[in-house]
Amino acid sequence: MKKLIMFLAGLILLGLTGVALYITGGVFDAGMSQRIFPYFFQPNNLSDRRPGVPQTPEYMGDAEFMDLLVRKYINEYFYAAPDQENIARRTGANSALARMSAPAVFDEWNANEGAKIQELAKQKSMRIARVIDKIFQPSGSQYWTVNYELITWEKPNDFSVPPVVTRGTMHMDITFQMGMRSTVSLDVLHQYLENGGDPAAVFQFQVNQIIQG
Repeated sequence: MKKLIMFLAGLILLGLTGVALYITGGVFDAGMSQRIFPYFFQPNNLSDRRPGVPQTPEYMGDAEFMDLLVRKYINEYFYAAPDQENIARRTGANSALARMSAPAVFDEWNANEGAKIQELAKQKSMRIARVIDKIFQPSGSQYWTVNYELITWEKPNDFSVPPVVTRGTMHMDITFQMGMRSTVSLDVLHQYLENGGDPAAVFQFQVNQIIQG
C-alpha cells in the first residue's frame, strides 16, 4: 500500500512538473529569438559622457555647433566651485576660457568676474551657469544676444539657505568657423587633447568683445 501511494505521488509530481514546464515555455519561447535593446540616457554630447558614437560637427550643423560652444563659454565664464585650485587653473593662459577669448576679453574677465569667482571659492560657495534661450543675432548687428541664468549656493552644506538666482544678458562679438584651429598643427592639437585639454578650445571659436546687457 505504501509503495502504491509513493508511486501515485510520483506521478502527480511528474504531472505538475510537466505543467510548470509548459507554462514556462509559454512565457518565454527561446525559439522566437527575442532581443532586448537597452536604452541609455544621453546626458551630454561629449564623447566621454555618452555610450554611442559621438555626433559629428557636420551632423549637428553650424548653428547647433556654435550654440554648444557658446553654452560652454558661458559656463566657463561664470561657474564657481569651492576649490581654489579650480579657479587657479582657469585664470591661466592655457585654460579653455583663455583659448576661446581674445586677450582683452580674457584680461577683463580676470579683473572682474574672475575676481568674483575667486572670492566665491574662498567662501566655499558654488555657482552654476546656463544659457536659458537660444542664442540669436539681431538683423544688422555684429553681436549675438545670449540670455543666461546663474544659481549660487552661498552657504556650503546649509540646505536651509536657498540659492540665489540671477539672470542677465550678454551681447557677444564672436568669430566662428566650422572646424579645428588652422593656426596650429594637428600634432599640437592632438598633444593638447592627450594632455587633458578641453576639446572646446581646439575649434575656430573666439569671443572678441562682450557687452553686458
